[in-house]
Amino acid sequence: SYDNARDEANRVSDYLRKHGPFEPHRLPLDEMEYTTMPAVAAMMKDRWEAID
Repeated sequence: SYDNARDEANRVSDYLRKHGPFEPHRLPLDEMEYTTMPAVAAMMKDRWEAID
């Protein structure tokens, strides 16, 4: 029974990973202030486009 649960958990996690690095995949931006995310965001700001 653990094998079936493990297989299902792996399928679900693979599905969630396909959505990309968005919350809740990672910490919210306000909790990432002590990581490299602010520096990366500053370097990439000219390359991003608004998605209205």
